[in-house]
Amino acid sequence: MAVTNIEMFDDITGKVFATLYQSFPIPKYLGVAEFVETPMGYSERLGMDVPTREAEFFTATAQWLINAGYITGEPYPSMYVSNALLTAKGLEVLKAIPDSLSTKASIGELLANTAQEEGKEIFRGLVGQALGLGARLISPMVGLSS
Repeated sequence: MAVTNIEMFDDITGKVFATLYQSFPIPKYLGVAEFVETPMGYSERLGMDVPTREAEFFTATAQWLINAGYITGEPYPSMYVSNALLTAKGLEVLKAIPDSLSTKASIGELLANTAQEEGKEIFRGLVGQALGLGARLISPMVGLSS
């Protein structure tokens, strides 16, 4: 079954969040090979290895997370993000404890544990909760009611 863009976004976002949560407050280098299966592929037309669609998707996801205020960093197209770090908003979201779970673990802790266990559906659900919480945090600032 083909993975949708949203599923791919959730997978990469969850891995980025887990990595940065575990290294906080130390900035981290996020290499594309840590987040996608096939970062480079051979181009017959160019006669050389070039970044894959997955690598481009990683950079676009990281740029979105930067623009949305969850992380800071300096992306280099289809290759890496240097000096990546959770923002105050990103850290607050990941330190939240989900209402739906009977655990005392935060979203960040659960993402870190789930990233190691490869539980895709749980992982994607946690990312959805984190981004939803982030949207609720910022909506009063931009004039939206919840």
